Amino acid sequence: MNIKINENQIDINSSIITLSDVEEVIKALTSLENSSNIILNINSFSLPSSVIGELNRLYDKGVSITINVKDPVLYELLEALQLNKK
Repeated sequence: MNIKINENQIDINSSIITLSDVEEVIKALTSLENSSNIILNINSFSLPSSVIGELNRLYDKGVSITINVKDPVLYELLEALQLNKK
């Protein structure tokens, strides 16, 4: 997996497949949890439930998260889970 962190922005430019990929994404999100805003750019067709859970935890903590996705199916999933409205 290819992940880059720049200030409050996380870019994921490949699929999140393995457990270590998931752990790396969660670690990146956790490292920015004291930010008021996180920008998450995802170029992947999937988003594991544990990452979705971490996003919900950050939302509940008051962190504003902007999620940009390139895959229309993943966007529909985020919309169905109402993660696009938090």
